[in-house]
Amino acid sequence: MGRADISTNPAGLFAAVLIALVVLTGCRSVAPPLGAADLEAAQLRLNRPLPGNPAALYHLRVPSSGGLRLSLLTSGGAGRLTVSEPFGSALSLTAWTGVGPSTFFDLRQGCRLEAADLEQILGIAVMPLPQAVRLLGGRLPATDGDRISIRSDGRLLIEGAGWKALVEVEPDPWRVMSVAEEKAGGGGWTIELGDHTASVPGVVRVQRENGRWAELELVQLEWNTANELPPLPEMSACVMVNQG
Repeated sequence: MGRADISTNPAGLFAAVLIALVVLTGCRSVAPPLGAADLEAAQLRLNRPLPGNPAALYHLRVPSSGGLRLSLLTSGGAGRLTVSEPFGSALSLTAWTGVGPSTFFDLRQGCRLEAADLEQILGIAVMPLPQAVRLLGGRLPATDGDRISIRSDGRLLIEGAGWKALVEVEPDPWRVMSVAEEKAGGGGWTIELGDHTASVPGVVRVQRENGRWAELELVQLEWNTANELPPLPEMSACVMVNQG
């Protein structure tokens, strides 16, 4: 499955992303809540294994830049996320194996640090990378060991190690429309998904409670039987400066 590269018109792309998200949000607001039988069907459909190892390319927009690229490559339980300039060098590389902590390589500073989630990449904390990969691949962001339960408000609740979130889904075909952090007092991060092809989202917007945001627009996605992961750079640990 592939998408045309429309990066030559970034203003049009940004407008299209916003319109798609507004339209999708408006449509969902008038739909009646899903019942338990519907949510059971959604869970059965969206909690299946991914059809292969994804290799994907995204346009990445953050407040400081609108011309970045994010590439995703996985092989079994391992993977790589690389953020690059549009026609230049890579800025960062994140590597993980299984459900353990990932390693973030700051290629500009030439150092590495341990990171358990997407905080260093997209500014969104808590959701581990294997769950995030499943979400980008059109599945519920849940892996073995995560608990999925049905809520009376028409949403699914996913509880993992140190994080939990409410998931909104829609049918025909079943797809994830939003994921919102469940925390005492409300707030937290949210992920809005739209422009789906089957269950795979073409537009993903991440929003933190502090106002930080990031947007992904899918350029190309392939499902492979096996991917060869690139070797990791040899870098020393980053020196953390005490801001207190």
